[in-house]
Order: sequence, then C-alpha cells, then structure tokens
Amino acid sequence: MKLTYLGTGAAEGVPSLFCQCDNCKQSRALGGRNIRSRSQALINDELLIDFPADTFWHFIKYNFDCENICGCIITHSHSDHLYPAEAEIAKPSLSHEHRVIKFYADKSGYDLLLRQVSQTNGNAAVHLIEVGKRFEIAGSRRYSVMPMRANHNADSTPVIYSVECEGKRVLYAHDSGYFLDETWELLAREGRFDLVSLDCTYCNLPNIEKNARHMSLNVNLQVIERLKAQGNVDVNTILVANHFSHNGGTTYDAMSKASGAYGIITSYDGMTVEF
Repeated sequence: MKLTYLGTGAAEGVPSLFCQCDNCKQSRALGGRNIRSRSQALINDELLIDFPADTFWHFIKYNFDCENICGCIITHSHSDHLYPAEAEIAKPSLSHEHRVIKFYADKSGYDLLLRQVSQTNGNAAVHLIEVGKRFEIAGSRRYSVMPMRANHNADSTPVIYSVECEGKRVLYAHDSGYFLDETWELLAREGRFDLVSLDCTYCNLPNIEKNARHMSLNVNLQVIERLKAQGNVDVNTILVANHFSHNGGTTYDAMSKASGAYGIITSYDGMTVEF
C-alpha cells in the first residue's frame, strides 16, 4: 500500500493567510516542508481522503490523475476537509467526459455534497456511510473501509477510517481528539495496522486535555499506548503525526525532532509512505 500526504495542515494552513505570529513568519522564511496546505491524502494513487479547497492545487502540484480516482472518502464536513462547491465542476458544462466521481460521507458531508452532485448530470455521486458499517470501494484494487466516530464537533458528523487493501491496513485518524469508547471497541476488532496516522493539530504543546477535539504529541503517545495494548500497533507499525496548526507554534524541523524521539514520523506535504 502507498499513502501520499497531499496536504498536512489544519484549517488555516501554515503559514496562515493573515497571520504574523513567529511560527508563521519562520515557516514562510524557511519554506520547504514548513509550508502546509489543507489536509488531504491519497491511497495507491486512486483513493482520495477528503476534498478541501486545496484539491486543485494538490492536483497540479502532485500530478495525480483524476481518471484513476475510484472514490473520495470524507472525514467530516468542516471546510478544510470538504469544499463541496468544487464538486459541481464535474458537470458536463465545466468538465468534458470523465469517470464518475464517487464521494462517501456521513450525514453532514453527505447533505452538503448532495446539493452539488445533483447539478452534475450523473458525473458525480455521493454515498451515505454509517459509523460501524463496513463498505467497499473498487478501483484497480478493492478497499474495505470501516468508518468510526471521531471525537470532534458532532455537527460535522466526523469519522476516522480503517482502510484495508490486499492484506495491508491503515488507520487514518483526523480530525479527532482521544478516541471515544465506542471507537475503541470497533478498533479492537480491526486487528493490527501497518500504518497509523494521528491528528497532531496542537503539535508539541503541553497540557492538551484528552477530551479536546484535536490531539497533540502527548495525546498521540497515549493513543499509541492503548493501541499497542489492544493489539492494533506493534513494533513494525509505521506511526505518523499529521494535521498541524500554526497555533501549535512548531516548525517542521522542531516537530520532526520531537516526534522522532518516540519513533513517530512528522508528515509534510508530498510525503509518500509505502508499506
């Protein structure tokens, strides 16, 4: 399996558009891996995770082929993960012949997308998913997807995903704080993950509470320990911290050093992991 991080930032991106904080100034000056667009990922060059406003930029920068995209699974309806107006571009008057774009989302994202895909004359479709109910997506490979409730703003119907393909399994957990009890129960049934990608919006800030709706590195460590205890993670599991806010006050180099001390990779835009 291959996982490509197209965007690794939180809602504001890094540097944030109007911000003059030290982290934004430093990130802009340093450039490279310190520059973060809004969160999006791609599995095996054909299964998208999320559909932010930066999708067009990711399409141009990383040159992925939309004709290969077999589906797009949505984590929740916040605008940095779902920009539904862009889906209307699939309609014939704006795009010529192309593969039907299939979206999969829980209630809030589904409702937002439905208004747009109804304008595309069948060139896009949206499927309603249900927490705890596995579904499949067929591309050049078959994907078994389990949505689980995220600990995030409830009105955005947030989910995290377990995605399995050809015996490999990834946990993509953005946006979420420390997992809910119901989610831990579902995770216990999923078995071992080859890669775990965790929300780290607060970067390395101390004293982030477990009931916060995003995580920090310290909370990541608590989640990983529990995942290890119930058999989801072992010494061969690749651990990645992702989804960073400028409010975390940490540049890529500093974050990479902090997470690396625990064997956790700090993601950056364009990073690809194969396993």
